[in-house]
Amino acid sequence: MLSSLSEKLKSKGKAGYVALAILSVIGLTVFFFLNVWLLGTLAAAIQGAGMWSVGNSVFASASQKASAVHAFDNVSWYFHHPFLTARAWLTKPASELSSPLVKQIWLALNGFLLFTVTAAYILRKLKKVFFPDTLIAPDRDIRELRFKQVIFNAEREIQRTPAGQVFLGLDDHRRLVRVAWQEMTEHVHILGGSGSGKTSLAVIPICVQAIRRGLPVIAIDFKGDKQAIQLLARETKKTGKKFYLFSLHPRVKSNTYNPLNFGNTLSKVERVMTALELVFEGEAKFYTYCQQAVFIPLLKHLDGAGIKYTMKDVQQLLKNVGLVEKITGDEMTPGQVKGLTAALTPYADLGRINDPEPDIDLGRVMETGDVVYFDLRSAIAPELTAAMGKMIAMDLQARASYRDQTDKITILAIDEFQNMACRAFRNIISKVRSANYALVLANQALGDLQAIGEDFLNTITTNTRTKIVFNVDDPADAEYFAKRSGQIIIRVESRSRSSSMPAGIAAGGGQSTEGESIHEQDKHLVHSNTLLKLPFGKSVIYRRGELALLSNHSHLISRSEKDQLEREPYPDPAKVSKRGVKTVGQVVSQMKQDIIEGQNNGQSQPAHRPGQVENAGVETEDIAM
Repeated sequence: MLSSLSEKLKSKGKAGYVALAILSVIGLTVFFFLNVWLLGTLAAAIQGAGMWSVGNSVFASASQKASAVHAFDNVSWYFHHPFLTARAWLTKPASELSSPLVKQIWLALNGFLLFTVTAAYILRKLKKVFFPDTLIAPDRDIRELRFKQVIFNAEREIQRTPAGQVFLGLDDHRRLVRVAWQEMTEHVHILGGSGSGKTSLAVIPICVQAIRRGLPVIAIDFKGDKQAIQLLARETKKTGKKFYLFSLHPRVKSNTYNPLNFGNTLSKVERVMTALELVFEGEAKFYTYCQQAVFIPLLKHLDGAGIKYTMKDVQQLLKNVGLVEKITGDEMTPGQVKGLTAALTPYADLGRINDPEPDIDLGRVMETGDVVYFDLRSAIAPELTAAMGKMIAMDLQARASYRDQTDKITILAIDEFQNMACRAFRNIISKVRSANYALVLANQALGDLQAIGEDFLNTITTNTRTKIVFNVDDPADAEYFAKRSGQIIIRVESRSRSSSMPAGIAAGGGQSTEGESIHEQDKHLVHSNTLLKLPFGKSVIYRRGELALLSNHSHLISRSEKDQLEREPYPDPAKVSKRGVKTVGQVVSQMKQDIIEGQNNGQSQPAHRPGQVENAGVETEDIAM
């Protein structure tokens, strides 16, 4: 309790230190007077007992016998006058005291007390070293579990952290828990039930430290955490970098992002068809091939002509069979891409993802050290946000081939990341370490990952070097991570007693036997009960090649600051200057103009060469071919 109060006061700055000093002086003064009152009275009683025993011995003189009668008279005086006693002992030498022996006994009692406390502390430390099982055994009974509360100032600890390391927390002995930034490229998995604090206590502090180190951060949030948005925007502003905010919420100002802005033709085709779940297996794979037979040539010609396009452009083009045939030079039937056209329809009306020259260029963000926050709160449209997450993952996968270990480490923080599950996501986490991506993955339960597939769960657990586990709700999750902590050997003592009463022997004539045995037993280093009962702000951290340990976490801001951030409006998205690009709309308009000019000149419609197209926003079905 005292350490908690001390940390709270220290977190207040200079005023806190002054208050701590004043409280310390008051505490020491009170302790001194209590000590004089209680131990001083005891010292007087000990002196009186000595005088009484001497005065009542057979060898006592007349004066000693007389003193024994009044041996305990001083006890009452010391008990009722502690302040006068304390002042006399502090200000007068022993020669001026009425009973200097009482003070000597009092000093001896304090010395004995100090020795006892020191010895108990040392024995406790030795017990932890030589008999660790005695400290672990109580976790077998969840009712007996107790956790040490460690309060600290997270902001101050982060400021003390060296440039090449990331601060995660403090263990129960207040030792720092840190990892190297390069180790972060082997990824972090954060698990915890709803309300356990995994976002505010782990994800946000890691992102804040990355921003302060000038590292690019790409945060993808499927919950819509306003506090996280405000905090990261504030930190980005302090560093002079740009903060891009993409949101599907209609009331939130947003930058634009085009999922088809980067990559070769095949990667873009795979990006769209995977996200829209148009990649079928078995006999249905035929329909996938039919749609690809049109989709690939169309995008190939657009890319070859240097034309920027969006999902709306593609949807509008596919609705006009004649226009697609004119562009690609290949024949097609309306039913050939009916499924693809229908799947693209919900995305055609989203202006924030249909900008041919988008504000957000992930490649530029990673080069300049800027910050992007994708607010993909799934409550708006779960299927659509999940598809957006997958397309972002595949965009990052495509960019990974252009990065190496000399590039800046990029933090990819993804909350409820199971929504992005796809093959590209598996590739990012397992095959692209050389791209210097550092993934910070957070979700509520292992069941979310098992629902996707056991292979996906295995990919996550195998390819994350650091795991931070907060309070879990599912006993299966607790048992899983208890097993991951490994086993230790504990000594178990058992006692038995039995009695027998042979026939024909009177009561009391039976025999009884007692036995005692000590044997060794395997036990998980971290018991499942520990994971089920972890209090808020406490976690178990697993690091490859190291023993699991209990860690403590603290918020970066106070509750009042958090409430203030919640009341403030969302930050304005970054402003971006645009230079202009070739668009599908420009090419279609040119084709229409060529047709009109040909008719006016009495000539046949000029033949169009495949590949001559530009960007979006034009209703292509209005063009008569």
